[in-house]
Amino acid sequence: MRRGHERPGEARRGTSTRRLLLRHLWSFLGCAAVGVTLLTAVAVPQLDARVRELRDEVAPSVQGSAAVRLAVLRADEAARHSIDRKVARTVGAGETAQSQLAAADQGLTQLADHVGSGMDQDISAVNGLLAAYNNAITLAAVKYQADAEMRKEKLAEASALLERPDTGLLDRLDKVATAEQRRAGELADLGVLLTASWVVAAAALATAAAVAGLACRAIIRRCGRLLAPWILVGVAGSMALATVPAFLAWRTAQNLDTARAHLADILRIALKDSLHGAEALAAAQQQVAGTGLPDLSAFGWWNAAYVVGGLAVTCAAVAGLVARLTTDYPVRPVDWSWARGLWNRVTRTKLRRRIASAAALAVVAAIVAAPQLLDRDPVVTVLGPWTGKEEQRFRDLMEAEGIRISYQGTSAQREVLLSRVQAGDPPDIAIMPGFGELAEYRAEKHLKPLDDLVEGLRYAGPWRPQGRGHTYWWPVNANLKSIVWQSPDTAGRHGTLSSWCLGMGEDGAAGWPGTDWIEDIVLQQAGPDVYADWARGTGKGASTAWTKGPVREAWRHWARFLATDGKRAERALITDWRGPAALIRGDDTAFREATPRCALEHQGSFAQGEDGARLTDAAPLLPGGPYRTRAYEVSGDFAALFNDRKPAREALRALFSQAGQKRWAGQGTMYSAMLPVMEEVADHGKVDGTAREIYGKFLQTRVPRCLDASDVMRPAVRDAFHEAVLRTVAAVAGGGLSDADLDDILDGVQNVQEVTDQDAGTAGLQVCSEARP
Repeated sequence: MRRGHERPGEARRGTSTRRLLLRHLWSFLGCAAVGVTLLTAVAVPQLDARVRELRDEVAPSVQGSAAVRLAVLRADEAARHSIDRKVARTVGAGETAQSQLAAADQGLTQLADHVGSGMDQDISAVNGLLAAYNNAITLAAVKYQADAEMRKEKLAEASALLERPDTGLLDRLDKVATAEQRRAGELADLGVLLTASWVVAAAALATAAAVAGLACRAIIRRCGRLLAPWILVGVAGSMALATVPAFLAWRTAQNLDTARAHLADILRIALKDSLHGAEALAAAQQQVAGTGLPDLSAFGWWNAAYVVGGLAVTCAAVAGLVARLTTDYPVRPVDWSWARGLWNRVTRTKLRRRIASAAALAVVAAIVAAPQLLDRDPVVTVLGPWTGKEEQRFRDLMEAEGIRISYQGTSAQREVLLSRVQAGDPPDIAIMPGFGELAEYRAEKHLKPLDDLVEGLRYAGPWRPQGRGHTYWWPVNANLKSIVWQSPDTAGRHGTLSSWCLGMGEDGAAGWPGTDWIEDIVLQQAGPDVYADWARGTGKGASTAWTKGPVREAWRHWARFLATDGKRAERALITDWRGPAALIRGDDTAFREATPRCALEHQGSFAQGEDGARLTDAAPLLPGGPYRTRAYEVSGDFAALFNDRKPAREALRALFSQAGQKRWAGQGTMYSAMLPVMEEVADHGKVDGTAREIYGKFLQTRVPRCLDASDVMRPAVRDAFHEAVLRTVAAVAGGGLSDADLDDILDGVQNVQEVTDQDAGTAGLQVCSEARP
């Protein structure tokens, strides 16, 4: 009330009310400052740090240790199984053991980036023990296969390296995992000091709300005023500031405790004494990979938003109290003349008012938008086979669609993907050449359906998956393989190896160029039906598919062709398929451009090069021919989804779309399996003539198209196929391949097929498209 209207005896009461409100003002400011400062400077950052450490460091360490342990045990089980079955000398038979050891090695590399201090020496020791174990088990499986006594010694040595108490590989891994699990327990336990900081901060903010409420009560009772809205905002806001962070802290603490329990489950699965046998180990690997953690979201942007909200609530309450004091006690108000002066200077001209308004709007927009910007999904992780120009085209496509990716291109996809899947950290998207391996991941339920992403898309067969049920992979590019490139300025005879470019080398998959020759001969000689059954390992003749009939005949034709130039066969064994200069940094010389020049190359459409070579059907030029073209062998890269996240789905949607496919249609190394794109390029007179010819062969319907057989085969059989080709080339280069040598090579691959899991998901896969008039 105004001083000029005081009645006798009321002056003392007015002065007392003013002092009371000032006390409320300063008490509110003090409590709010203590609460907000304690939360933003101590409580939230400390809890945030614990969450981040558990999520980003400890969890990967525990899960990685368990995954490496199980991978080593599974490798040991598989290696001993192959030795007992007497197929260990055939590389495909040991594919599981070798891939698991490679996965363990990859896992150790990742583990070294996450373990806490003091564990580095244990990781180094495990690396050394793993190398020693690998050497021992390899000697037992290969070099001493026929020497029973030495084989037993090496197996015993391998067991000691794994199982010796305290110093063995498994015990050292257990030590790392146990130490990291202990660290998880320490992080999940908030402790007395951190808990006290949350309690004191909440109590201070609750006290601030109470003080604001008392100020409202004093205004009603002593001044006969209605509740001041701004002070009421301060009451409600202060209560929110006290309760919301307390709730978030409680929920985070619960999630930390749940995460600790999940990590304990992972450790229990890995250390369980009853684990034995391939099935139990495989099941344990799936459990470890599938054991997820709760949503451990660090506070991040919320901390900054809380500071802004706390300041806003504090200012609202202070403004309400100051307004009441200024109105009721104008003689001795709180001095805000400096603020009025500043406001007058800022709003003196129209330009200044516009600038001030724009700045205010920018601040509000930043406050509103900051959470959305900071809470964006992380980048999409992609594992693929593309490097160089192909990788750049893919990156350009994702960038054009506004999708952030983290891409890893490698030819050793099986080892890298296997290690990441088993460690519970698969990439969001994997792009693989062929789907024989993806079928295994589907069988183990690692893949997510793509039905909604591919519905209505017109893609050509056999790239487009057929059959009932969900779609788990989809083609992202295509290539033609049943072709020969003919150099424009070099003549040669197709019946002798000396006229051909030939290299067997490839990182992680040496020998596949030779499998293309065998596959093409089988396809043109025996036809699509026999070829498809052979690729899937099915049909009436599956038990002798490698050792009798079309495959053996095709192999013999190819071996005779190699024998026409033993020296060139010897060079092919150690030459990269891209040419002698392929391993020299900065040298992009194509195989056909190398010296001495070769006239012909049996290679896919991705090997077009820049030498002006023209393509022709391979069938008339293949060993044992001429054949008529009964089908075209084709290949493709297929994308599969491992993590069902919206950004990953958007990336695949862009990759599968017509606009995305057109980005590399006719680019020389990447072609599309999408029908509208094929039709557009084939009819377009301005594009490269080679691209039009390739798409023309893709679009014809009279001659079927069949996927690369080795890309359809189960990985163990595929690797045995690669090795058999290399052994054939080596035998020819060493003086000749006898019938006994050939029988030994093909018997080995047949044995691998028979002992490999027949339920890996390849039996029902479509290999060839249907011929139509």
